[in-house]
Amino acid sequence: MNRFPIRVKAKTILGFTLILNLSYSSLLPAEVNSEKPPYQIKFGTMSPADSAWTEIPNKILIPLVNSMFGNKLKLVVYYGGIMGDDQEILEKIKEGKLDACSCTNQGTVKVVPDLSVLTLPLLFQSYDEIDFVTQKLRKYIETRFEEQGFKLLFIIDTGFLYFFSKDNPSTFEKMRTQKVFSWFGEIQERTFNYLGINPISITIPELAPSISKSMTNAGAGPASWLLATQMYPYMKYVLEEPLFYGPSTGFISKRKLDFITSDLRAKPAEFSGIQRSFSAFQNSVAAESYLERKGIRDEKLRKVGRELISWIKQQKLESPEQVSEIIFRIFRESEAAWLRSIREFEAECFRGFFARGMKKARLEESDRRTLLLATGRVWDEFSGQLYPSTLLSGIKDRLIQYRAKKSNPAGPE
Repeated sequence: MNRFPIRVKAKTILGFTLILNLSYSSLLPAEVNSEKPPYQIKFGTMSPADSAWTEIPNKILIPLVNSMFGNKLKLVVYYGGIMGDDQEILEKIKEGKLDACSCTNQGTVKVVPDLSVLTLPLLFQSYDEIDFVTQKLRKYIETRFEEQGFKLLFIIDTGFLYFFSKDNPSTFEKMRTQKVFSWFGEIQERTFNYLGINPISITIPELAPSISKSMTNAGAGPASWLLATQMYPYMKYVLEEPLFYGPSTGFISKRKLDFITSDLRAKPAEFSGIQRSFSAFQNSVAAESYLERKGIRDEKLRKVGRELISWIKQQKLESPEQVSEIIFRIFRESEAAWLRSIREFEAECFRGFFARGMKKARLEESDRRTLLLATGRVWDEFSGQLYPSTLLSGIKDRLIQYRAKKSNPAGPE
């Protein structure tokens, strides 16, 4: 599927998109106008329904969950920021208007500030390293979300943040003459400060207008954002080494999950109905015909669907507690394929940029040393403030062990 360039709609990204020519009604979940099921888990997200970040859940995961429970329990997703940004979505969860968030880095660190450690400059050199570290930290991350009243559903990427600019950014002297934006939070802003750059702090919705109106002409962000906002024609260069990384997470209110479980315990007939639907789905579903009916033509998506249907057929639903367990496990089963899809799209973006004339830039060696010194200062400054110092030291130790075995640096291809 060729997603480059995008003329009518911005195709991505959790937290970076201005939706172009997309009507409000098209962002509403289909379930809004259908009969309300006994149980709903309502998500808010800033990503549009047809982005690389939502393609697998929107086309595979959510329809599967809703089908296997016979639409007696539904996942309902409000896409495209119609429920607000991450902060507004979190407030709506607190008020009981929503139950879950598929959040960008901003929402993630708002709930679990410890995870800001993952956004430190130059911490990671590749996505393989990120996967290695997040797998090692998975139980820790899940526990930290539970302490805040949430159950972690998934961890995926916002992505690597590259420095894009109108003029060649091969030296910090050149960067200091540019109008650099900063939107990623205090770690990003402080990194620029230590490099002698005084960035212009702006919010996510202000990013694209600030560039198109020449208020800014350089800054760090994911490649997918540059495509989504159609700002790539304004940026002529990209530093080949990513400066930051940002995670994205999905999580559900424990309050909502506890309610569903306790209500199903108190209403045996409701649980029996869900059991019957689940069993009927297991016994009757045939992967190829199901995917055909859902209009899934892309072979990568079909492969994910086939694997998940096979997995569903092997599960047992014997207690109300297992209802939410199955939902969480089906998302976890798809996480690796989901990450591959997101990362393939990042590579697709860069191929399009370079085909249209964008050039790679590399820092001069003296400036690379300056960047490393600034990085160390940022790591030290926020250690014990935003994240425990022991968390950072543990990640550093794991990365040393990993790099001793394998080297696969990230960079635009």
